[in-house]
Amino acid sequence: MYTRDDHQGTKIDDAVMKTGFALLALSLVSAAYGADKKLSALIIDGMNNHDWAAGTTAIRSTLEGTGRFTVDVATWPALKPDFSRYDVVVNNFNGGHLADGKRWPREVEVALEKFVREGGGLVVFHAANNAFLQWPEYNEMLGLGWRDKTFGPGVAVVNEKALTIPQGSGLPPGHGPRHEFEMFVLDKQHPVTAGLPPHWTHPAEQLTHGQHGPAQGITVLTYASSEVSRQGEPMDWVKAYGKGRVYTSMLGHTWKNEANPNLDDVNFQALLARGSEWAATGKVTLPSDLGWKPLFNGKNFDGWEVRGDGVWSVVGDGSMFGQGMRPPKGMKTEHQAWVYTKKNDFSEYDLHVEFWMPKYGNSGVSIRDVSRAHYAIDEPDSEHPELVGPVKSTPAHIGYEIQIIDDEQEKYPTGSVYLLDAAKTGRLRHTEWNSLDIESRNDVIRVRVNGDLVSQHPGEAGRSKIGPIGLQLHDRFSTILFRNIRIRELVPGR
Repeated sequence: MYTRDDHQGTKIDDAVMKTGFALLALSLVSAAYGADKKLSALIIDGMNNHDWAAGTTAIRSTLEGTGRFTVDVATWPALKPDFSRYDVVVNNFNGGHLADGKRWPREVEVALEKFVREGGGLVVFHAANNAFLQWPEYNEMLGLGWRDKTFGPGVAVVNEKALTIPQGSGLPPGHGPRHEFEMFVLDKQHPVTAGLPPHWTHPAEQLTHGQHGPAQGITVLTYASSEVSRQGEPMDWVKAYGKGRVYTSMLGHTWKNEANPNLDDVNFQALLARGSEWAATGKVTLPSDLGWKPLFNGKNFDGWEVRGDGVWSVVGDGSMFGQGMRPPKGMKTEHQAWVYTKKNDFSEYDLHVEFWMPKYGNSGVSIRDVSRAHYAIDEPDSEHPELVGPVKSTPAHIGYEIQIIDDEQEKYPTGSVYLLDAAKTGRLRHTEWNSLDIESRNDVIRVRVNGDLVSQHPGEAGRSKIGPIGLQLHDRFSTILFRNIRIRELVPGR
């Protein structure tokens, strides 16, 4: 049985509704020129039924990547945080959903209550809404949690309306296996969701159902239709607590020893970053795409140039597929093949690439290579005299190559700034999709593999600080797949 609750649904504070569109219009200007000081965020972790370390890495890289936040981490049980130093606290802690679940020291809990009540922001990340069954004020801040149906009312989205499920009704909390599902924005006017697509496919996530709690004063932002409960289940919501603001997301699932492509969903990242900014300040300046632009359209090679003898194509799911040409007998096989952006002057930026390679695969990403692999593909100088330079070598010697290789014993494993900084190992997932994130700055190159920082190098004097971006076929026997290639170019002041 469903009953309408005037406190539920797409309720928006009057002041927010009046200023939301103005804030949205100013968001790009604010982000571009660093009009607001950076916000300080504190992540609390240390225990969770999920892979809390992977979750913290994702939260930190998402927030810091926007240029809007500085981030600290406090790890249980060594919790002595001074909340007054921060604008927003992100809870990634779950001590268990039962009465005997682990609690924080009481003085920490009281301090968090005071922090939020007096105007601070709180973000509850995925399984953190399972925690603290016996902490009444936490339940009040949450609104909905992993609580039995006897605990309190629930909320379902039916016919684009958030409806109250009476206490004792509906399903207990649960979820099915990881799967992709459609996300829908319920409140399209709220600052957190304004400008996001009305719906999108979210990958490899657990779709939670049956959340219960006080369920008062919440604003449901997004939902997804559960095959288990056969109704719309809230995925993101916000509510006020005293003078403060709380944003909760059920997205962000991480199991140990599993890939987490859900964390690479830019719409999820936008919700997390914008929800954190709203919790901290009550407004949102970050653009809905967080500044990311597609570098490959998933349809054709517009904006790209094939370099060398590789065969590049687009496969059915929109991935870029590179395949070497088996050479005639007696022909050299060591020559590389590449595909390069036609744009030659990328400067400071964040680059996101997802890749799949077969066992013993070998590839790479080139940045700042002004030769466009001229010597690596054995191209005669007469064909492109403008690419002839004093260093007659591969992109790794002229610009920088970020290594991709299925060999953890290699001197420069996946994520290395090849020849300059050997990456930490243990993050590559063999014969699975992996994510590679490259921060190209004037004074440093940082590389993350599946979210973890594995390598960084300041660069070498004399090498160009600008150039195109290239993707490699290591030799004429190689194959490689790339997808979700996107870039976020920095603007002055970030």
